[in-house]
Amino acid sequence: MKGIVVLFLVFSLFGFGQQSNYNDSLVTITGQVVDTIHSVGFYNVVVINKTVGKGIFGEHDGKFKITVKKSNVVGVSVSGYKTIYLSFKDSVYQNNYHVDLVLTPLVIQGKEVIVRPLKTLEELKEERANIAKREVPVVTVTNAIQSPITALYMAFSKKEKTKVLIAEMEFKDQQADVVKEILRIYVHNDIINLSQDDYDEFIQFLNLNTAFLQTANDYELITYIKSKYEHFTKIKDGF
Repeated sequence: MKGIVVLFLVFSLFGFGQQSNYNDSLVTITGQVVDTIHSVGFYNVVVINKTVGKGIFGEHDGKFKITVKKSNVVGVSVSGYKTIYLSFKDSVYQNNYHVDLVLTPLVIQGKEVIVRPLKTLEELKEERANIAKREVPVVTVTNAIQSPITALYMAFSKKEKTKVLIAEMEFKDQQADVVKEILRIYVHNDIINLSQDDYDEFIQFLNLNTAFLQTANDYELITYIKSKYEHFTKIKDGF
């Protein structure tokens, strides 16, 4: 009888210990990143729940707050620094955890390459808003009446047609360059896993509307691109 009681107590304590991890419970992680060597006026912080593949943007001063399951792995990424990964799976359960993270600059070694720094979301937002097509004179009723010869020249001259074509190509290149910079940030922050060789193909697949690219907020843009990326990878994988 005593043996049965002892076994019961052992199994009860074991079961309690298993439950006390609370790994499926929600916890809130707050924190702040800081560069102790350089003065940084704007931290481009992205906090990703690696377990579920979703994330949030932090504040400009480096502060962030995210709610996840206790067992989830969270990555804190700042442009130009190594990503820091957090896990409280083996920690004593708390409703809230606070962390102060010291950033370590990225160091690139190997053959000589040209490394372009990642632009901030604020810089790209301004570039998106300023996408514009270079104006090229076109035939109108007014200039046809005022100067018929000039109007005919503009309508049929190969040189003038070439100007229009070049302006259109410049406009598309300008838009593609901005989208490419956005994709670089998303890849760096583990939001998508796009190969460098697939950038141009994926940009064509995105087929972003210019008005949407100019006016969408960061959340709308990241949601759209992530959705299209998932579709893109399924096609690449043959589904």
